[in-house]
Amino acid sequence: MHSHLTAGILVRVAFSCLLAVCIFTPHARADQPAGIKKVLVLFPSEGWSAPSHRAVYNGMKAILDQSLRQDVILLGDILDVSFATGETEQRRLADFFRAKYAGENIDVVVPVTRPLLEFILRYRDIMFPGIPIVFCMHSAHELHRLDRASDVTGVAITVDIGGTIDLARNLQPGLRRIAVVAGTALVDRSLTSLAREIFKKDFQGQLEWIDLTGLHLHELLERVSQLPDSTAILFLNLQQDGSGRPYVPAEAMQLVSKSANAPLYNLIDTALGYGSMGGRLTTIEAYGREAAVIVLRVLSGEKASSIEPVVMSDSPPMFDWRELKRWKIDESALPRGSIIRFRETSLWEVYRWWAIGAFSFICLQTLLIAQLMNNLNKRKRLEEETSRFRQQLAHVSRVSTVGELGQNLAHEINQPLAAILTNAEAAKQLLAGEPPDLKEASEALDDIMADNKRAQEVIRRIRNLVKNTPPAHTRIDLSRLTAEAIRVIQTDAAAKGVAIDLDLESVLPPVLGDPVQLQQVALNLIVNAMEAVSQNQFPPRLVTVKTGRDGEGSVCLWVSDTGAGVERQSAERLFEPFFTTKPQGLGLGLSISRSIVEAHGGSLSAASNIDKGASFCCRLPAVETGTPQHTIGDPNHVS
Repeated sequence: MHSHLTAGILVRVAFSCLLAVCIFTPHARADQPAGIKKVLVLFPSEGWSAPSHRAVYNGMKAILDQSLRQDVILLGDILDVSFATGETEQRRLADFFRAKYAGENIDVVVPVTRPLLEFILRYRDIMFPGIPIVFCMHSAHELHRLDRASDVTGVAITVDIGGTIDLARNLQPGLRRIAVVAGTALVDRSLTSLAREIFKKDFQGQLEWIDLTGLHLHELLERVSQLPDSTAILFLNLQQDGSGRPYVPAEAMQLVSKSANAPLYNLIDTALGYGSMGGRLTTIEAYGREAAVIVLRVLSGEKASSIEPVVMSDSPPMFDWRELKRWKIDESALPRGSIIRFRETSLWEVYRWWAIGAFSFICLQTLLIAQLMNNLNKRKRLEEETSRFRQQLAHVSRVSTVGELGQNLAHEINQPLAAILTNAEAAKQLLAGEPPDLKEASEALDDIMADNKRAQEVIRRIRNLVKNTPPAHTRIDLSRLTAEAIRVIQTDAAAKGVAIDLDLESVLPPVLGDPVQLQQVALNLIVNAMEAVSQNQFPPRLVTVKTGRDGEGSVCLWVSDTGAGVERQSAERLFEPFFTTKPQGLGLGLSISRSIVEAHGGSLSAASNIDKGASFCCRLPAVETGTPQHTIGDPNHVS
């Protein structure tokens, strides 16, 4: 039976060592040049699966990689002493490691935790004879038992059990019980003994001690699920339960936390995140860094026995944000300077400044758009007011023009009225004769009707000019519209001795516009030309009016005169409002005419003639219809 047990142990030892070789030894090379040092770090049975061991290794590696004084190769291996209970098994394990590292020329050995240090010191002559030892994570309260005469130093670990219990009391007002969880391994029992001493010294009579140490795991899980109110769980360590089954402490703590009905506190930072709410936690990576510093001193030639072991005692308050939420612990109750890990940030916390920036940008953009819309509305109202004002000015200009032509218009109206009166008297006499001359009387009545229509047409033209109605765009024959404008001023032109030469094209495409406004433009240009030539002392007093197309497809009205022309200085201001060269002029005619033409999509320009006088050109866009637009009657005939 004993031989079978020994064989089983050897198999486990071989497997453990093979696993260590696969994990750690890639850092070593057999052909290392002289001057390069080798440091062997030995971990307990959990090996790389324990978060605390990874933290120690990473801390050491970070310091050794930064070293400029030494070139160091860091080796790692697992020394599982938990199953080597007898002297024979322990010697075989020691022989195995001696053979394994016989040709490696190890310069420093770093055992992690007290059990490994004690094992190596017991079998040092077999395993690593004459090699300095720098331990890591040895219990500080048992450091006095260590014999350092044999070239041994290192870093001792402290855990703040009392500070963690005080922290639990502050976070859980009314706390009355502490349930202590620990296993049966050597480290577990050591921590349990230390916790009992601290509890008896500082908390006896204040809190109740609930002993959950040395239990089978399934029993432990059942007990923590039925704890009384006002209880906190203090998880010390659990490498091995009461049945002798080994566990990774962090994984065992996670199982306990899931079953517990009370908050769980622990002592080292690497276990945070496995169900513990936190506590005054020892920072394990710092121990690895400090051990590496001592290793470098030994590699530089110092004796390990001459280096005083370092006892680290920094245990900041650290918490798992998720467990705080689980047990409804307010963050404001935490001590000042607390470290909170695993915080789950909300979308607002992650993108808060982005959201604020985007919202601010949207608000600013909205304000700008609102301001632009307000400006556009103001501009639209101003344009509408300007349009109304321009229409009123145009109306004033037309009335002014009609006023200037009033005498001649009255003469033109009086002619048909006088003819009507004469024909009426003649018809009366013809009907009073014996016998009455009915034929002559009928002809007289026909003349009366014709003269009446003539008078009505003159009045219609005047009313169209002076009425103030909103613009109504229709298709317009520019030649016919110009002919009607000339009929209005024909009598005035004759009275001033002005000859009007017409060259109106009979076939023109229509233009789209308001007939009253466009007739005002034509009338204004022709009247200005008449006034210009009427100042001539000698003939010719000639105004030429012409319609037609230009080379760009527009329909044009040209008005030329043989007057004095336009001076260069005056030409630059000719279309400005209230600028005039007439003694009694308002200076609005040409300005209004240009605004009317431009509102119709056209242009109005002026130029001096080469020989004498000035010319004005009104261009309007043509409306192409596919078939030519013919005028009714001859526009060149003016009655």
